Amino acid sequence: MSPKANLLNVYRLLPIAFILALFISCDANDTQQQEPTVAPQQEVVEEEQPSELYKAIAAMDSLYFSAQNACDLEKYASYLSEDFEFFHDRAGLTPSKEAEMSDMAIFCGEEQRSRQPLRRALTEGTLQVYPMDNYGALQFCDHVFYLQINDETEKIVGSGKLTAIWKQEEDGWKLSHVISYDHQHVAEVELPIETLDQYVGDYSLPDRIVNVKREGQFLRATDVHDGEPGWNTLLFAQSENVFYFNYENVRYEFVKTGTKVETLNIYENGELIEEAKSVQ
Repeated sequence: MSPKANLLNVYRLLPIAFILALFISCDANDTQQQEPTVAPQQEVVEEEQPSELYKAIAAMDSLYFSAQNACDLEKYASYLSEDFEFFHDRAGLTPSKEAEMSDMAIFCGEEQRSRQPLRRALTEGTLQVYPMDNYGALQFCDHVFYLQINDETEKIVGSGKLTAIWKQEEDGWKLSHVISYDHQHVAEVELPIETLDQYVGDYSLPDRIVNVKREGQFLRATDVHDGEPGWNTLLFAQSENVFYFNYENVRYEFVKTGTKVETLNIYENGELIEEAKSVQ
């Protein structure tokens, strides 16, 4: 699902000679010939090197999420402390290492992985690391999640923030507590409300109606059978008229004639499987 943040410490050097020169140049009415001014020195920027602690936690973050992205459960478990706890703003509390590994077995199961292969990536420039005396380190960062369509294609589907506590044990760094929060849906492009509203309405298929509504910056499609709403999903904008799911390889394409939306084409794995006509 790691770039490293650099902190810049900027300071200026202003020599006394330059200050004196300013007073001289401002007194032009009292002297016919001004003393030459001294050019200010160039701004000096020193780049602070990441601490050893920062580098260690950055490396552990990369290893931990590489194991998660690859679904290497044995390696993933090796990075967790025995008193591991995971707090998630949507899924709630995972109270133990055993419970976390049980959840990961589902996340990495063949059915789930085939439907929603996700990759987590650290957001560049967001990693912060602080020492925790007599324990380990505190980590803050942002990250994003990608749906992996195939080996060459990914689509962004979400973002979130992470606070983690790393424990320094005899056999290395272990992740003891995680708080994952502020999860947001994210699409490839953000469309104006006016564009999204063009696609709101009903689209007819032989066995159902596809109802499309707007939810903030997204669309939601709901299958309606005999007037009863059923399955529904959020649509993520890929372009002005093409949308994707945050799972599987499905695309909804709205086809317009001029400014009028005529058809909703539904693709699965690149193949057109249904054409729904707009209900006027």
